Amino acid sequence: MTQFPLPANQELRRRLGIPDDAERVLILSESSHWDPNWLLTAEAYFKRFVRHNLDQAIAELAWEPRRVYSIECLFFLRMYWDRCPAQREAVRELVNTGRLRLTSSGVTTADTLLPSAEAILRDLLIGQEWLRANGMEQEPQLAYFADSFGCTPALPSLLQAAGFERTAVTRIDGMFFMGCDIELPRNFPRAGSSAERLLKQERTLDFVWRDQNGAQVLCHWNAFTYGQGDMLAYAGVSRVYLARIAVSLRAEWHVARRIKQYVAQLSPLSRTPYMLCPIGFDFVEPIPDLIALLDRYNQNYYPTTGIWVLNAGMDDYLALIEPYQDKLPVLALDPNPYWTGFYTARPTLKQRCRNLVDDLLLAEKLSFLPGNSGAEKPISDELEDAWWQAAVSNHHDFITGTSPDKVVAEEQIPWLDQAAASVNEIIDRLAPKPPVFDVGTAVAQPVPWSQKNGRLQIKTAHYDIELAEDVGGAITNLQCREMQTPLLTSASNDLISYRDSGGLWRMGLEFAGGIWKESMHAAQHPVQMQVHERDDGLEISSSVALNGETIRRRIWLRHDSPLIHFR
Repeated sequence: MTQFPLPANQELRRRLGIPDDAERVLILSESSHWDPNWLLTAEAYFKRFVRHNLDQAIAELAWEPRRVYSIECLFFLRMYWDRCPAQREAVRELVNTGRLRLTSSGVTTADTLLPSAEAILRDLLIGQEWLRANGMEQEPQLAYFADSFGCTPALPSLLQAAGFERTAVTRIDGMFFMGCDIELPRNFPRAGSSAERLLKQERTLDFVWRDQNGAQVLCHWNAFTYGQGDMLAYAGVSRVYLARIAVSLRAEWHVARRIKQYVAQLSPLSRTPYMLCPIGFDFVEPIPDLIALLDRYNQNYYPTTGIWVLNAGMDDYLALIEPYQDKLPVLALDPNPYWTGFYTARPTLKQRCRNLVDDLLLAEKLSFLPGNSGAEKPISDELEDAWWQAAVSNHHDFITGTSPDKVVAEEQIPWLDQAAASVNEIIDRLAPKPPVFDVGTAVAQPVPWSQKNGRLQIKTAHYDIELAEDVGGAITNLQCREMQTPLLTSASNDLISYRDSGGLWRMGLEFAGGIWKESMHAAQHPVQMQVHERDDGLEISSSVALNGETIRRRIWLRHDSPLIHFR
C-alpha cells in the first residue's frame, strides 16, 4: 500500500474524527440530486420524492450530530421552505452549523455550455442572496456539477469570478456511465478523451483545472458516477426511482465488501491519502443510520485494512486534498462533447431562455436612465421572480431540451412565458419613446441580374455570382470583382439531410450501432428559383423536398454590401 506523509491540516482531520495514524481515508459524501423538471414536473417530483427525502434527511441529522447531508442546489430547498414553514428553524440551524451542507449556491445545477456567462453567474448569486435573505449564512466555496452534460472549458474563470475555489464534475467526454451506453465497460475510456487522460495517463481523479485565461480551481472527477456509493447498505442493482431494484442489507460483511469494492476502484487513482465515494443518484433517499454502519466498520475492519471510513461533505474532501496540490496535475481540460444531441434540441425553448436573460438585463439598464431616476431598487424588486425563473432555466435538463413534451408544455414554457411577459411590461414602462422623423423610404440601388437556361447571374459591386437550378439552387460560381479571383472550388450552399438514429441526448454517431450518415442532397434535385426585386435589394427563393419535408430557402443581397444573407 502506498505510504503518504501525514498532512499539515491535522485540525481538519481531528474535527472530522480521523485518527492521527490513519494513512488511508475513504470519505462517503451523501448528497441530493433533485432535477426540478426532467421526466416529471417540479410539482410531481416534490410531492413524490423531495419532501419525504428532505424530511428524512433532517430527521437523520437531528438523530446523529456527526452526520452531514448535502443539497446540490436551492430550487427544491426554497420550495420546501415555502411549503413547510414548521421546518424553517430546523433547516436554518442545520445550514448555519454546516450539517445541511450546500455543494453550490446555485438555484440549479446548471448546464454551463448553453446559457450565457451572465445567466450562470446570476444563478450562483441569486441562490446565495436567497440564503442571506432567510438568515442562512453558509457561503459555499464548492460548485458541484453532478450531472451536467460536460462543462465549458472556461469553467474555472466563471467560478473564480463568482468566488468559488473548488469544483467537482461527473459527466466528461469518453467516460463510461452505467445505463447510458449499451456497451461493455472495456470499450471505455474513449481514445483521445478527457477520461482517457485522467484514467490512463495522469491516473488521478483530482487535478488543478486551469483554463486559457489563467484562472484555476481545484477539481474532483466522479469517474464512477455521482451515485457510486448508493448501494452501500443495499443488495440489488439501483436505488434510482426509474428502475429501483434494491433491498436493505445492512449486514457487517455486506457493508465491508462494498467498502472494499469502492477502495479498489478509487485507490489506484488517488495521489493523496484520501478517496471520495459520492452517494446520491437521482431522488434516492438518505441511507438510514449511516454513521452507525461506518462506526461498525472502523471498529472491526480498520485495524486490519488500514482504511478509515467517514461521512463528510464533498467540500471537506477537497479541503483535505488541498495541501497536496503540488502532487496533482495542472490541466487545461475541455470535457466535451459528452452528449451532442442537446446542443440543438428544442431550439425555440433555448431561444426563450436566452431572450429572457437578455430582456432582464435590458430592463435593469433602462432603470438607470436619467428619465427613470430612483427606479433602480423598485425595478430590481419587480424583476426578482423573473430572475429566479431565468436561473431555473439554466438547469441541465431545461435549456438543454431533454425533458419530455409533457413537462415542457405544462411547466417550462409557461414559466418562461410568464416571466417574459412581466419583464416586457417593465421594459415598455421604462423605455424612452423614440423620436419620430419624417423621412422618405430609402431605396437601394438595384442589383443587376439575368436568368437563362436555369442559370441565375447576379452582379453586385463586390461579386459576380451564379446559381444553378439543376443543382438545387446551389451557388456554382462566386468571384470577387475587385481581386478577380474565384472564391469557390465547388458548388456551395448545398442543403444536406442526415439519417440520425440519436435523440435529445446523443446523435447516432456517439454510440455503438448508431447511424449518422448523409441521406439526401438538395443538389441532387432540380428546383425552380424565383427572383424578387425589393426596395432593399434582391431576394432569391426556392423550395426543395428532402426526406418528405419541404424546405423553403431564401438568399438576400444588396448591390452595395459584401454581405450575402441566407435562410
